[in-house]
Amino acid sequence: MIRRTKKPEPFALDRRRLLRGGASGLSTLLLGASGPFSLSACLKSGEVQKGKINSSEAPRKFLFVFGAMGGASINDSFLARRESEVKTPSILNVFPDQLIKGIDGSDLRAVDMAADAIGALPFPVKAVQSRFLSKYHQDIMVATVSGTSVAHPTAQFRSVTGHDAWNGRTLQEAVAAHHGKGLLLPNINMATVGYAEHGTDASLPSYAIAETIADPAFFPFGMHGYKGIQGAPSDKLMNMARNLRDQQLEPQSPFVQANRSNALIQEWIAARSRQRLFEDSDLINRLNPFEDSKDLPFKDFNLEPNKDSELLRAAFPDLGADPLQTQACLAYLSITQGLTCTATFGLGMNVSVDGKDIDSPLLTNTPTAFDYSHNAHRSTQALLWHRVLDTLDRLITLLKATEYRDGESYWDHSMIYIATEFGRDKKRLANLREFPTGHDVNNGVVVISPMAQGGRVLGGVDGETLQTYGFNPETGEPERGRQMSEKEIYAGILQALEVDTSGSGLPSVKAMRRKS
Repeated sequence: MIRRTKKPEPFALDRRRLLRGGASGLSTLLLGASGPFSLSACLKSGEVQKGKINSSEAPRKFLFVFGAMGGASINDSFLARRESEVKTPSILNVFPDQLIKGIDGSDLRAVDMAADAIGALPFPVKAVQSRFLSKYHQDIMVATVSGTSVAHPTAQFRSVTGHDAWNGRTLQEAVAAHHGKGLLLPNINMATVGYAEHGTDASLPSYAIAETIADPAFFPFGMHGYKGIQGAPSDKLMNMARNLRDQQLEPQSPFVQANRSNALIQEWIAARSRQRLFEDSDLINRLNPFEDSKDLPFKDFNLEPNKDSELLRAAFPDLGADPLQTQACLAYLSITQGLTCTATFGLGMNVSVDGKDIDSPLLTNTPTAFDYSHNAHRSTQALLWHRVLDTLDRLITLLKATEYRDGESYWDHSMIYIATEFGRDKKRLANLREFPTGHDVNNGVVVISPMAQGGRVLGGVDGETLQTYGFNPETGEPERGRQMSEKEIYAGILQALEVDTSGSGLPSVKAMRRKS
């Protein structure tokens, strides 16, 4: 989100100051303090609660998939090129040198730019990617790839299945099958179109199939069968009624007797029996980040929102009103509350506006998201890359501040995959600062994780065409003339997450894993 507030002065984070500042202190930390984030200080402060895990279970890995709807161009973010670096800068999608920021010892880039409008849309843009790059460059890995489709739903689906790399199993399903056993909802999906589709692997364990979440703001209130309803019977009475149904009434039902062997009936009864596990976990409260208020009188309904809800609203100040922040918050809560091991969210197709300043609103999502590049490439890419990185910054900060086990944070066990769908045209009409672009299968993906080969680009960019080229999957050394497949990227992500891929036929892609 672009905020018209004065940037706070740098400060040194310490336990006393964070405790004294409470939510506002963490808010300052999240929203622009230039000092480094201190995980140990935040953990010691106790301001963010520890995750809800069974300390006896084997450590899990967690995958966040961010769907960059509409074609996020890697040439406009982490692989941007300066005009001075190419032979024909006037006709290529390159930037004035002063707009590109870099990191010493890395080929990762960031674009910092401003614009007065987004094509015909009269909204200003101020995009700052360098803040995210400077903060997380050691965990950022870009891997070049050339996809196989420029049709949105198809390209999105292939970006999470590796073009049917493992019997049509999605990345999320593979992670849930390996790391999600025993969790109530290992795999949740808040995305749309191709990013939201289930895989096609019939051998997948049923618990690994994604739970589709249409509205993350209302999702927590479906986690209990009757809590939150005024005048609802007591727990004791509800249990008596359920036991009567399960043990006496239903077994006598002619319908159940005739259909009990039906797979769908069996699945329904099994799912219903798990309802009490959701209720006993009090997820209706633990997943609720909203504040008790006149408009949301939770206490009148005997509900108590998450005890860290004030801090969550500091991290995501536009909860409820902003779909993306609301999705990211539920992704954080579902994993740290022990419900989930993989969460999918991202940009949607609908336009959205930050209307806090009625006289001067800010656009937060263009029509069809990144695909508005057909109308105004450079400003669309700048706005939405800034939006993506701003949201992920807030998520990562919370993950770093939440202990998983043995002094390690959830971030130490997490990976964010920005599924870019496909790229955009590399050329522009001579010297135009704003221009339209079509689709191009050639692009790259972004992986952010302590488990990835961070701080580097796997592959490279041709200085004459801006086309990306590949890398050796074992060593990571760049290889001109080679294009990386969706299958290789899929394999590398799963292997970095320590998913058992034996028998899958996936290639080894050691280059994407951080060496011990």
